[in-house]
Amino acid sequence: MMSLLERRPKVADVAARAGVSTATVDRVINGRGGVHQKTISRVEDAIREITGGGRALGASIDPSLRFDAVLSGERGGGTKSLADGFAHAAEATGANVEISFVETMNPAALAERLRAVARRGSSGVAVQVLDHALVREAVAELARAQIPVVTVLTDIAGVDHLAYLGLDNRAAGRTAGFLMARFCRAPGKLAVVWGGQLFRSHEERESGFRSVLRAERPDLQSVEFITNNDNPEITRDRLREALAVNKDLVGVYCVGGAVAGAADAIEQAGLSPQIVLIGHNYNPETKPYLLSGTIHALVHTDMDRIAADALACLAARKPASSAARIPIEIITRENTMYR
Repeated sequence: MMSLLERRPKVADVAARAGVSTATVDRVINGRGGVHQKTISRVEDAIREITGGGRALGASIDPSLRFDAVLSGERGGGTKSLADGFAHAAEATGANVEISFVETMNPAALAERLRAVARRGSSGVAVQVLDHALVREAVAELARAQIPVVTVLTDIAGVDHLAYLGLDNRAAGRTAGFLMARFCRAPGKLAVVWGGQLFRSHEERESGFRSVLRAERPDLQSVEFITNNDNPEITRDRLREALAVNKDLVGVYCVGGAVAGAADAIEQAGLSPQIVLIGHNYNPETKPYLLSGTIHALVHTDMDRIAADALACLAARKPASSAARIPIEIITRENTMYR
């Protein structure tokens, strides 16, 4: 085991990659026992990957290969973090990655971009996909051209692709519901803000969120369902209208992006921090609102990890190992110093 640690990685990084606690990593590294052999293997695999002994972080990728990352056109917040993650992963591995953006919630535009990639040729495509027939056909066209595809952040049904890299989104929504149930001290109404039904991840998160609240807090009633195309300006304006109409609104859950727009609306209404705001992803846009207390908690996705794993999968042309599951993180203002 010590040979794995010649370039000693951070315990937290190993824990995140292996999907275990930092205490478990510490027990494995120091040989304290009490850890199942399968878990030990996952920790060892994670260390190899991080230190360059496996095909992931730090492992070089043939620069003659050309990969594509096709992302949502809303370039702020989480999407920008993911684009930055692909740029960092490309720099770390020497990979040739073209990052492009397509108009949000426009399946025809996304399908055309993917077909253009198929015509031009690519060594592999990572795509923030929409669950729509046009997009499914375009992904199938890539498969027929023997171009591997991984979906990132949100998945697609009914089409063969190499892997999905992102959170278990139903579990992420249930986590948000658990937090909302604990933060809301009194009965009242809730607003749910999502990008739209074409993001399967949003549908799964919203379903998980509601399932927890039905069981644990039936006194919290979802009355507002706001579609925002992950746009902060739309979010701010529509939530401001909802706050004016529903005086007993006690909580807001932002299923996807643009949580900063929701925070703006709450602050402009003078209702921070009494309205509980739960959202996704810690980044420069959400950090100020988290520190001020307007955002109570964020369910976070490690975008750098997703990008690195996506490139590794595409380069190897095989799915990520079981050790590469993306963990769900909860960030509050009390643990931002570790980000």
